[in-house]
Amino acid sequence: MKRLVLLLLLCVFGVFVYFAAFKYMVIWPLIFPLLALVAVYYVITSVVTKKMIAKARGDEDFFYQRCSMIVKDGTELQGGALAVTKNEIVFYARSSEKGGVKPIWSCFVSALEGYTMKKVDDHHPGISLSVAGEDKEVRFTSSSIQKNEKAFRAALGWPEEQN
Repeated sequence: MKRLVLLLLLCVFGVFVYFAAFKYMVIWPLIFPLLALVAVYYVITSVVTKKMIAKARGDEDFFYQRCSMIVKDGTELQGGALAVTKNEIVFYARSSEKGGVKPIWSCFVSALEGYTMKKVDDHHPGISLSVAGEDKEVRFTSSSIQKNEKAFRAALGWPEEQN
């Protein structure tokens, strides 16, 4: 499916460029299929829903946060979602176009030393987790994690911070 979408994207783009060479040709209607194919490609490669994670885990009792994981070298984002329970934190990524997910990273809550809500790279706000035994912090980008901090702490089983 992913290859088919990429092939269609390439074909529509080729037609767009070909017709753009003609002076009086109206090519703007080709923008819509191009954008639609880009959206479909994004959905089948990156989007992980709570329903997908619940199916993979076998239960629905967890905190869900859509985010992207910053790979250790800091140059690439892996799209997916965090699932947080009182015992563990797991980052899931899409494994197939049909809705399968796989765990990419996980740790036990007892190994979590702390977290910081901050700008995790040059452009993205998110959360940085300090995990015992790892030399670098594990970073996740999400624009809405700061709004959900209370639910995140509750999912970890930690008390609310006193200001």
